[in-house]
Amino acid sequence: MTFTLFLASCIETFEFETREVDTILIVEATLTDELSNQTVLLGRAADLDNVNIPPYRNNVTTSSTPESSEVDTRIPEKNATVTVLDDMGNTYPFSESEEGIYESETPFATEIGRNYQLLITTADGRSYTSESREAVGSSNLENIYAERIVNDAGEEGMAIYADGVDETNSRNYFRYTYEETYKIIAPNWTEQEFEITREALEFDQFDNPLYPDVRLVPRAQEEQVCYKTVNSTAIKLASADLLDQSVSERKLIRFISRNNPILSHRYSVLVKQFVISDDTHSYYQVLDSFSSSESVFSEIQPGFLEGNIRGDTEEDIVIGYFDVSSVSQKRLYFDYVDFFEGEELPPYFFNVNCSRRLSFPIPNPERDGPPSPDGACPEPLISRIKRETVEFTFLNGGPGICEGPYFVTPRICGDCTALGTNVKPDFWID
Repeated sequence: MTFTLFLASCIETFEFETREVDTILIVEATLTDELSNQTVLLGRAADLDNVNIPPYRNNVTTSSTPESSEVDTRIPEKNATVTVLDDMGNTYPFSESEEGIYESETPFATEIGRNYQLLITTADGRSYTSESREAVGSSNLENIYAERIVNDAGEEGMAIYADGVDETNSRNYFRYTYEETYKIIAPNWTEQEFEITREALEFDQFDNPLYPDVRLVPRAQEEQVCYKTVNSTAIKLASADLLDQSVSERKLIRFISRNNPILSHRYSVLVKQFVISDDTHSYYQVLDSFSSSESVFSEIQPGFLEGNIRGDTEEDIVIGYFDVSSVSQKRLYFDYVDFFEGEELPPYFFNVNCSRRLSFPIPNPERDGPPSPDGACPEPLISRIKRETVEFTFLNGGPGICEGPYFVTPRICGDCTALGTNVKPDFWID
């Protein structure tokens, strides 16, 4: 059964076919006029009912928590041969830098007036070919800025806006993506961490018991301040049909609730503006209309969305679009106090209560408090340390029943590497 959908400003027709498939190749490929190692992402989805697949790189759009609530169900397509050809006979080979991520072996930039084509051969010998694409327009992202607002739903937070223009004034369209990075400061961090000195009960040569034990040692690495970078997966479009010329003003790129912990300290966002053609705009419009979440390939139903990439046979099903676009970008930084000076910080990640005091037996009867009369005590500290669920906070001067000599905190409250990386990004400015 085939359904054909005609859109008012479309150049090409999109067909939705209801069919059963064994595997679906997913392709993400946008070449730009930025001199760089261009990237093509390849993956597989098992069926059309399981295509909730965000991009590989930092694959969750963060709301109130870091990436954890969604799982990338896409299987990386490994060991494929990926090539881009242009109409001047130039060939640009790509190599797999990570599983499913292919980068051009040499940097290159697309040029207006030149046509490009994507060729893919998978490891099992299946071939896929895109239509030829030509870059349109010249992107100029003039400004990005943040404002404290109350949105239409009555929620207070920060809005990220962008102003941009197509310098060719060709009445093209705009697509936006963003990459956000935020600082994480572990509220219960201390300079010391646990080291297990004995995991289980042992006996010395005189049959004296040597009880399980731990000690405090200086931390081996930075775990107080970390950073997290997340790529957008939302489809953000600006239509020239609504504009007198190829200009985009006050385009809302991102709204962040004031209760979102990513705002708690320092936040940065890199916004990219792509100038795109009518048919590219139409493809993303249709894709967005099938999405009930911010995943680029989310819940494509009731049928199948065709882009501009085809397999050699009808069985070689592919979801995706190959595009050539002009791009420009700008980065913005701000601190929580810049807009919420003197106001309480947002709740911590996952709404974890980092102020709660917890003390677990080691278990070591020589250092722990008395056991419970019924013998039932919480899971011992040593097993929690081994599972990396707790961090030291301060000493327990008088352990009570079923308590040990240390107070602990959930790991994410005392070790920021549970949430991000302790390596400061090269671009970061404090």
